Amino acid sequence: MIPVGYYPCTQDPTGGKQVDRLIDEILTQAELCEQSNFDGFFFTEHHQQEDGYLPNPIMMAGLVGARTNRIKVGTCVALAPLYHPIRLAEDCALVDLATKGRLQLALGIGYQDIDFEAFGINPKQRVRRSEEVFSVLRDAWAGKRVSALSSDYQFKDVLVTPTPYQSKPDIWLAAWSEPGVKRAASIADGWIIDPIQSLSVLKKEADIYREHCEKAGRKPFICLMRDAVIGETVEEAKALAEPTMETQRWYYQHGAYVQDEHIKNVSSVDQLTFEIAAKERILYGNADAVLEQLSQYEEQIKPDYLIVRMRHPGGPDQQQALHDIQMFGEQVIPRL
Repeated sequence: MIPVGYYPCTQDPTGGKQVDRLIDEILTQAELCEQSNFDGFFFTEHHQQEDGYLPNPIMMAGLVGARTNRIKVGTCVALAPLYHPIRLAEDCALVDLATKGRLQLALGIGYQDIDFEAFGINPKQRVRRSEEVFSVLRDAWAGKRVSALSSDYQFKDVLVTPTPYQSKPDIWLAAWSEPGVKRAASIADGWIIDPIQSLSVLKKEADIYREHCEKAGRKPFICLMRDAVIGETVEEAKALAEPTMETQRWYYQHGAYVQDEHIKNVSSVDQLTFEIAAKERILYGNADAVLEQLSQYEEQIKPDYLIVRMRHPGGPDQQQALHDIQMFGEQVIPRL
């Protein structure tokens, strides 16, 4: 059975006025995920957003870890260039110790200027800073003294204590471009596929990833991310899909979609319908339909892990979100 993680909505549609309620809802979702066969619960981060987008995925992972006993807790993703590597190494080690080795760290290099502006960091430095974070984390967690005397960081012979519960925590890397996929193959323990490209695009990227893993002497590990809209029928799923489509249209508007056979005739965001976006991009329908759709990814991509997102700022509401988690956990995951 392929492990499945859950990716919660961390935005408050009331304009950041009810973030406390949002956190309560997330913790309830995490507890249900643990009861419903999910393997992990993962947070991302953004900054300066009016909807109160939760900015600290490591802290949230620790909160979920305190409310659960089995599932992995972690990030998907933390933005590596925004962190001082010593602080990140320490914080992650504490969460891993508190959860007895349940931390799963995934990093990304970032793509929104507003995130970098919050910390006074030049986005052009993001690759170099991210690669240094990877290097420092691995050495620090191995008990080595670490140094960085560069334009980005200034520290020498620092010993990170305590070290993590896991002897060698894995670090995954999200990548949406060919250079990023190659970077994941060379420095990371796993590659997280973006949640919006179609199978033809993902297949090319997966082939590149596996080829470069072989060159780097690394075992490939692919984590597939997908949005899911749950409904007893296709028609019901379509009726519930507008919040997901709002997210998909945002990606399309900002140039994140790679041209493929499904969107070749789409020239404006208004033309991006659910019927078009759902083709190889969104899991939708009942358990049988979702399993059939996932079989295509298994055949062409052969993922080692799956992370699903089923809630967006526009919905569904908490009751529906809990229903979707339970349905997916009880009817889909055991059959993967």
